[in-house]
Amino acid sequence: MKIIITSPSLNTAENVSGVSEITNFIIKNNPEHEYMHFRLGKGDNEKRGIFWLFRILAAWFRWFFLMARSKDILVHFNFALDKRSSYRDLPLMMFSRMMGKKMIIHLHGGEFLQERKPPILIKYALIKILSGKEPKIVLSTIEQEIVAEKFKATDIIVLANSIDISTAVTFSRNGMTEPVPKLLFIGRVDKNKGIEYIYQALDILKEKGLPFKFLMAGTGPEKDEYVQKFTASLNSHFEYKGVVTGKNKEDLFKESSIFLLPSLYEGLPISLIESMSFGIVPVVTNVGSIGTIVKPDVNGIFVGRKSAEEIAESIEKLINDRQMMSQMSKNAREIVFRNFDPEVYIQKLNKIYSMA
Repeated sequence: MKIIITSPSLNTAENVSGVSEITNFIIKNNPEHEYMHFRLGKGDNEKRGIFWLFRILAAWFRWFFLMARSKDILVHFNFALDKRSSYRDLPLMMFSRMMGKKMIIHLHGGEFLQERKPPILIKYALIKILSGKEPKIVLSTIEQEIVAEKFKATDIIVLANSIDISTAVTFSRNGMTEPVPKLLFIGRVDKNKGIEYIYQALDILKEKGLPFKFLMAGTGPEKDEYVQKFTASLNSHFEYKGVVTGKNKEDLFKESSIFLLPSLYEGLPISLIESMSFGIVPVVTNVGSIGTIVKPDVNGIFVGRKSAEEIAESIEKLINDRQMMSQMSKNAREIVFRNFDPEVYIQKLNKIYSMA
């Protein structure tokens, strides 16, 4: 089957995105189908303005032309429930439906899922799209209930994100005995990911004299601001790793002990699943579908949204009780290996394709 799949750029030098990562994963691991990637979404270093607007309009024209001339295709629409994605992508979905194209809608969290109410026109359009007959993929039963109630969605199928676990399976972590534990943030450097509250929390820990080193990897709209702030505040206790891929990314996971992601809203972050597969203990907010994989005080710790104090307390708790952190590390790996088999994911995805 020929499948057009949408996402931001698949080049990590241009974009750090969980949606791009799962798109790359699908294309790489599903040779049964012929994929064509269609880029939707701005790059990390691209500023909004007149040229950005022209690029959106150009993408719309390319999409309309592609739908008009393509036959016997399926459209795999990756879509976040937020304002920007709605304005950009909903017209394309409506046109694809009007042209009679087979389509699946793959939802990836977003501010409208749990936190914010969409504007009336966007809510109407979301209901119009999500109540259609096309299969809709959500990341958990939590999301399934929300989109059904909030947007009258039908034909909803739960399919949690997956990752390549081949390297993590062979890795052996020797306890949590490092004298200076390494804390990790990896992904899009964006205030919606809670980066400001990490900054405040680490300032608290520094004042207490706790041993730690903070590693930040990735890029995003607030990258320069926070590299400067962390450098000034933490000095040698901070290191910016840039955008990491392949072996560099694996090595970063292997040397880290605690994963920080106090996001304001999420889907099911790829970075969370990856870090847990290497036995890194997550300190995260219970937003989106994170609660389906993180079990408090079993394999991770939940903190309140916008609470630097709780982040600091949780990190301190782990650093002061290495035995507890070691057990959580083992439990984190086990839940990933038990529930995130790449082959099973692709089998389920292909079954969904056959339903479109």
